[in-house]
Amino acid sequence: MADYQYINNTGVIIPDTETLLIEVQDEFKNAFGADMSTDPSTPQGLLITGETIARKKVVDNNSALANQINPNVAGGVFLDAICALTGLRRAVATPSLVKSAPLTGIAGAIIPSGSRAKTTDFEFELISTAIIALDGTATGDFQSVNLGAIPCGIGDLNTIVTTVLGWETVTNPDVAILGTDEQSDESLRSLRRNTLALQGVALVESIISALYDTIGVRSLQFRENIASTIQVIDGITMIPHSIWACVDGGTDEAIGEALLNNKSLGAGYNGVQVVNVVEPISGQTYVVNFDRPDPISVICRITVKVNASLVNPVTSVKEAIILWANGGVNGEDGLTVGTPVSPFEIGATVNSQIQGIYIQLVELSYETPVAWQSTELAIAIDEIAILVAGGITVVIV
Repeated sequence: MADYQYINNTGVIIPDTETLLIEVQDEFKNAFGADMSTDPSTPQGLLITGETIARKKVVDNNSALANQINPNVAGGVFLDAICALTGLRRAVATPSLVKSAPLTGIAGAIIPSGSRAKTTDFEFELISTAIIALDGTATGDFQSVNLGAIPCGIGDLNTIVTTVLGWETVTNPDVAILGTDEQSDESLRSLRRNTLALQGVALVESIISALYDTIGVRSLQFRENIASTIQVIDGITMIPHSIWACVDGGTDEAIGEALLNNKSLGAGYNGVQVVNVVEPISGQTYVVNFDRPDPISVICRITVKVNASLVNPVTSVKEAIILWANGGVNGEDGLTVGTPVSPFEIGATVNSQIQGIYIQLVELSYETPVAWQSTELAIAIDEIAILVAGGITVVIV
């Protein structure tokens, strides 16, 4: 492959294997004679086949590597490097947390940090050292040894794993605060698109980027009133020279800080959520307003024809739709603040995720009142659609 011809100014060309095979066959014939047999059963045919496979792997490898330059399809450490250009970082996995778990034992017994207890399936470790008091009790916080959304129901943490002299029992009166998985490539690519102006301030795009970079924020809508009078913009009443944000996810305090640190000087706020934010340089306290979206429950009825053998087509279809709704499909944001619910997107995502399914009809309705329609379901900019598995009906014909 001295004359590698599959990279040009349009990108990487992936030729058909047949094209590569013909090229290799021609090279062998040019070297050993045009009448040489290239039948795969001959020794030279085996060499030709091996060389063709090797070249195909080189082309595929170069194509995969070239794709890592494109932020819309890059993944892994390549995507991390692209995101780092704008100061963006992938959210790391976190453990589940069991708060204030009661411990009992002999007074004075020391239970060192790292001591483990477990549920039926998972181990948790003590975050900081606990000492049994005179009444024979103590409390401690435990975190899961494994990262991610490790479940622990009330009373499930009840078996001591680490032998500690004087430690007799452990339990948990509350369910665990679930941890999170490491941010997926799909989620990080979506976040990068929403935070391209992360290093700027004052501009609308910069404010939106700062909000999306706030931990826990999933989606939002933003509007600005540049007039010196009260304006109603897309149904939102806004005071003069002000901004409005409707944010799903994140803490009130973090959202308030993001708005204060990135808005234009002198601009006012709108919204029913109120948070006091201290500007660290001046020490001044600002009252920041914003809104949270009103949840709108929607239901879906999808009629499908199953053309292949699926173990459980109803479950498969529901899981595909919920994955899309939660933004788990690459290139799709799912159900976000102020975006209509599209039956066409639902049908497309089911088709793309499940082989052997033919979508005949996708219908949507608000939960109340029920009125099925096969067109987009309108959602106001201060609302967010909620779709759960129980609200999905799969009709198989």
